[in-house]
Amino acid sequence: MTDIAADMEADGAVYKTLLESTKAIPWKLDWGTMSFSYIGPQIEALLGWAPSSWLSVEDWAARMHPDDRDNVVNYCVAQSQDGIDHEADYRALTKDGGYVWIRDVVHVIRKDDGEVEALVGFMFDISERKALEQSLERSNAELKKANDELQDAMQTINTISGIIPICAWCGHKIRNARDQWVSVESYLKEHTTAQLSHGMCPGCQEVVLNQTDVA
Repeated sequence: MTDIAADMEADGAVYKTLLESTKAIPWKLDWGTMSFSYIGPQIEALLGWAPSSWLSVEDWAARMHPDDRDNVVNYCVAQSQDGIDHEADYRALTKDGGYVWIRDVVHVIRKDDGEVEALVGFMFDISERKALEQSLERSNAELKKANDELQDAMQTINTISGIIPICAWCGHKIRNARDQWVSVESYLKEHTTAQLSHGMCPGCQEVVLNQTDVA
C-alpha cells in the first residue's frame, strides 16, 4: 500500500468515526438495487433496529407510520427521480412498537449521463421539535376557542334584552336603571357599542316637508 493510499484509508476511517459519533444517522442507498449500502450504527440506539436489518427501501417504508407512508414514499421517489435534493418528516417505527419523528435530509448523486446513481443522507430525531410544534398548535387552538367565546360573550353583553320601559306616547324616551327618561340614542350609547348614524324615516320626512310647505 502506498503512503497516499494509506493516508486516504486513514482519513476515511477518521471520517467514518466522526459520522458515527454524531446524533445524525448517515446512510447511503444504491439506486439501481434500491438497497442500503450503509446505515450508521446510531439507528439501533434510536429505533432499536440493527443496521444489518436495513436491507432495502422496503424496510425503510415498512418501518414508517401508515398515515405517513404513501405521501412520504411517493414524494421521495419523485424528487429522487428528478435528481432533486429534498427533506421529509415522518414517524419511524421503533422495534418496541413506538414511533419517533424523523427528518430525512437527502442528497441525490447522479452519474455523468444525469441518471441517478445513489442517494445519501442523514436522519435526524426531531421528536422534541414536533412535540413543541404540537403543543403550540394546541395552545393556538385553545387561544382561538377562548377568543371566540369572548367574542360571543361580548355579543351577548351588547345585545339588549329583557323588558325596556319606553314612553307609550312619544316612543322616543326610555326609562333607564336610574329612573331617568332618556332618548333612545342615549340609551343605546350607554348599553351597547353600536355606532349610530343619523337619517330620517319616511314618516318624519313627510312631517318636515308639510311643515316646510306651511311655512
